[in-house]
Amino acid sequence: MKRVALNYEIPFFDVDTYRIVWHGNYPKYIEMARCALLNQLGCPYSVMEENGFFFPIVDIQVKYIKPLLFEQKVVIEAWLAEWENRLIIKYVIKDQATGEVYTKAKTKQFAVSVSDHVTHYVSPPFLVNAVDAWLKQHESA
Repeated sequence: MKRVALNYEIPFFDVDTYRIVWHGNYPKYIEMARCALLNQLGCPYSVMEENGFFFPIVDIQVKYIKPLLFEQKVVIEAWLAEWENRLIIKYVIKDQATGEVYTKAKTKQFAVSVSDHVTHYVSPPFLVNAVDAWLKQHESA
């Protein structure tokens, strides 16, 4: 599966007094990668809303393998694991220089209609069509 990768340098305001990234900042990092992936798909949150849906996070899992440190340069990768019934996106955070994996994560999102807040257990056609088109485009590339 095609991955989206973001380069990021850990800023001072993300670390604690030991210069280690505070655990609560990891969801922010994966949100950055998720937004980049959705943009690549042509389905950013604004398009989802225009089509009448929110996609809230209903589950997040983070595996902290090694602590990220102040000024460390990392790559945050995101890719789709499932999209037909729900969005499941997987992530890794790696050191840029060594490629060593420091963090693994996974998020799950369901489509919720804006008008009545009903959860849909099948992804709306606009999302499935966008993913299918994106996958076809990257298969031939």
